[in-house]
Amino acid sequence: MNLTRDTAYTTPRSDISAMVPRGAMTILDVGCSSGELGASLRQAVVGRRVVGIEMNAQYCALAAHRLDEAICADVNNFDWTALAEQQAFDCIIFADVLEHLINPWQHLESAAACLRPDGVIVVSLPNIRHITALSSIFLQGTFPRRPRGLFDSTHLRWFTYRDAMAMCAQAGYEVQKTSFNLRVRDRGDGRLNKLVRRLLDPVAGWYPVREFLAYQYCIRATRAPKAN
Repeated sequence: MNLTRDTAYTTPRSDISAMVPRGAMTILDVGCSSGELGASLRQAVVGRRVVGIEMNAQYCALAAHRLDEAICADVNNFDWTALAEQQAFDCIIFADVLEHLINPWQHLESAAACLRPDGVIVVSLPNIRHITALSSIFLQGTFPRRPRGLFDSTHLRWFTYRDAMAMCAQAGYEVQKTSFNLRVRDRGDGRLNKLVRRLLDPVAGWYPVREFLAYQYCIRATRAPKAN
């Protein structure tokens, strides 16, 4: 997961923050980049502790000044058991990280060892079924590789809404809440995207809207009860 300044998220993510429970006092931000998201979460609640994991040494050094702790490590080779022996978290965040991993299913499942019994995970994933991907693949006949976005050249995995739900279930989680980042163009700014969000946010969960206009899915889930 070799993120560059163009592809990594270096700003606070309001969509992610909205999914983090107010009562979550210990948070692990996986792929924390420069620590902007973690810093905003840390400042939002007095006494909240935020730990980050980041493989980019420069980003990790920046995050170390903004978070309570920053661990420099490649998530692909991360030892979740060792971390679980040292710390437990109320919330673990994977914000646009899983698509960069060789085996995201394994790491999502392994991360549960670091969750407190009532803890949650918050996951953000790009939607490969988005209208811009359909246009590129089916109309233009190309699967491009770009510095950012749906076709980020560092992506190793791709997910639809159904795939995202299935991955959470397979990893032993029960989805509590979902939100959808709507847009019709690759970049999130612009009048058209703002108009689409204003008109369609109230029906964002409606099948055609979530499947084809959601650029990213944001999911909050807790560990599913074990079957007796």
